Amino acid sequence: MRIGLVEFLMILAIASLTVGPQVALFVDRWMRRANRANARAARRRAEYAAQMAAERDALLKRFRTASTVFGVGILLALVYALVFRPIDTPPQAYTAPEVRQSTGAVQTALSADSRDVLALGDYQGVDCIREQDGFVYAAAYNGATLKKRKSDLVRTDGGSFSAILSVDGELTGFAFDADGDLWLTVLTPGGGALCRARHDSWGAAVEQVVTQIDGAPLGAVSAVEAGPDGKVYFAVAGGEAVDNGLEAALRTELLAHTGTGWVYVYDPADRSVQRVVGGVAGASGLALSPDGRTLYVSDLGNRCVWSMDADARELTAGGKNCQSAFSGLPGYPGALAMEADGTLYISYRWARSGWLEKNADSTLLRGIALRAGQNLQEKLFGLPSDAPCAEAVSTADGSWKRAFTGGSSCTAVCPVGSKVYFGAADSAQVLSARI
Repeated sequence: MRIGLVEFLMILAIASLTVGPQVALFVDRWMRRANRANARAARRRAEYAAQMAAERDALLKRFRTASTVFGVGILLALVYALVFRPIDTPPQAYTAPEVRQSTGAVQTALSADSRDVLALGDYQGVDCIREQDGFVYAAAYNGATLKKRKSDLVRTDGGSFSAILSVDGELTGFAFDADGDLWLTVLTPGGGALCRARHDSWGAAVEQVVTQIDGAPLGAVSAVEAGPDGKVYFAVAGGEAVDNGLEAALRTELLAHTGTGWVYVYDPADRSVQRVVGGVAGASGLALSPDGRTLYVSDLGNRCVWSMDADARELTAGGKNCQSAFSGLPGYPGALAMEADGTLYISYRWARSGWLEKNADSTLLRGIALRAGQNLQEKLFGLPSDAPCAEAVSTADGSWKRAFTGGSSCTAVCPVGSKVYFGAADSAQVLSARI
């Protein structure tokens, strides 16, 4: 039986009328189920997104709270560390010294000629320079060490150098007496010491002579000077801790201005130690007049050089029989050196700090600087290239002869003939200037 086109079309029409509504109903139900599933999935996604947003907000809130608490804690710790933390040397209020006007001294620059420089090889940081029998001696420490744990006395004739003796600690000063013995001031973390090396046993034995005063360890010994009568004068910069060496002790005294520096005299004849002068705000240099009768003491904090009778005892800086010989200095004086004609050379470790002296009466700000640590303190003090690193003055009439420039943190000075030698912090050379 063959089906024609008409019959086929009628069959399709009957099938459509019979099955079509069921198919449409099935499709409709399937679509509604799909829509409901999509709606549920969308609700779940929305709930999940809302939950995640809530959790994120809660986490951010906790983080902000923790950050605030941490920041407040850090701020409180910083305030405590800079303002309230106890320190060994609480600063004292003082009156800033006056600033001296120009003296009209001849300006002399340190020589840039390599022939005028004494190279010391690996040695660094010259703390003292002396001349004896045509040789130049320098106290320095080995540049390979991170700190001045061991220092050497180095002798040079300009062409070569050799180590004469070594000491444990920092060799802050030395002087030759009339018998040729060598007197040394040595600083270790345990305290200072005045030592002697016999002229016939250099490099073999260094004898500790004075390590205590009235049962207390010596502090930051800074300088030594031998008199023609055999007596030995030595200076203690102040009552500061000595753990970090002389430089740190002097910086601390500048900021604290405790005025606890002393100068003592040791008599080898009876092995006695007596006080010469106290109340010095950083006793950092000593010199004796050519006849040995007058003692000069450099005072860092007061920017002056005190003078007194070498035989005087128990004096107070600025008091009776101890007056300022040279005041209003342009920098903080350190090492001193005396020529046979009475010319006094004054070296400057740092130039005058306007900030420090502006806050002379503010123990709070200077206390903050003391607590802040070495890196910040070093930024407060410096010696610009155009500032004098040393000056020469006549002790006879008080006239200023020369001002030397071109150095940095001058730690030692020594006139020898037509030259003046200078030690500089962290330098492997002894610099000089022609006069």
